[in-house]
Amino acid sequence: MFTKDLLEHFKTKQVFIHTHDFPDPDAFASAYGLQNLLSHYDIDSVICYGGVIERLSLIQMLKVFNIEASPRTDYENEFFNAVNILVDSQINNANIVFNCGEDVYCIDHHPVFSKADYKWQDIRQVGACASIIISYFVESRIKMSRDVASALCYGLKMDTNDFNRGCTKFDIEMFNEVFDYCDYEQVTYINQNQLVLDDFKAFKAAINNIKTVDEFGFAYIPFQCPSTLVAIISDFLLSTEEVKISVVFSKLDDVVKFSIRSEDSNVHVGNLIRIALKDIGNGGGHPTMAGGIIYKKYLDKIDNLEETVINLFTSAYKEWRKKDHDK
Repeated sequence: MFTKDLLEHFKTKQVFIHTHDFPDPDAFASAYGLQNLLSHYDIDSVICYGGVIERLSLIQMLKVFNIEASPRTDYENEFFNAVNILVDSQINNANIVFNCGEDVYCIDHHPVFSKADYKWQDIRQVGACASIIISYFVESRIKMSRDVASALCYGLKMDTNDFNRGCTKFDIEMFNEVFDYCDYEQVTYINQNQLVLDDFKAFKAAINNIKTVDEFGFAYIPFQCPSTLVAIISDFLLSTEEVKISVVFSKLDDVVKFSIRSEDSNVHVGNLIRIALKDIGNGGGHPTMAGGIIYKKYLDKIDNLEETVINLFTSAYKEWRKKDHDK
């Protein structure tokens, strides 16, 4: 948790809490929890995000839990001289790009691929960033409101895929801490109503385009698709018996977005996607789930996207296996 001196420093500047671009429930829940924790110390803050809010379930989450968040473009000229706290994200990651100045703080649960100079950081390898925020309330003995507890519970459940992905003992302990304060019926309702009927067009396209190579399952969605829906479909593909590593990708604005999932404990897919996309994009993430993009300037040079992606990932997989074997 922040020191007393840092909290006093926050009172001297405008404070912005930043999620990653195209935020997910864990990002918004963590930002909201931190905002309410700071308010206990009479520190006002603004939650900002990049990109757009893509999913109806996210809009519903913000409405139900009374979360106010603004596009980063509304304040972009103010960040350099402000306190900027990154949650569920890190400087130099592909999923957050803006000039955040020098007074920067980081709370995250992703692996560190590129070191940055933070004023203060709390980066832990746990299942959800929401779990870290919950621990701050516990350590400070500050009671959470029902909305805050519910949002953090929802974010924790979503990022661990109901405790089936990347979950640690710490996440379970923090879930137990937050459970009695939250509206679990509301959390369950939002959790069970993530899709709309139109989403099944993307499922259909992915199913029609599934290609398997060794333990990989590849699925291309050949039209604009929200990155959060791509992630849901990647989880869905991984649930099949034949697929141990799912790679689902789709166009999003002027890039191609990837969502990767793995149940092969010998492969760190955060590292795998960085190897696969190193010359044409960027990527990273956890051992069992990761994301990335191919930049527009390289897309124009690719004749067959599906074939190229399959070759990139299978080659990266062979490179990974060789490095692992040589150790």
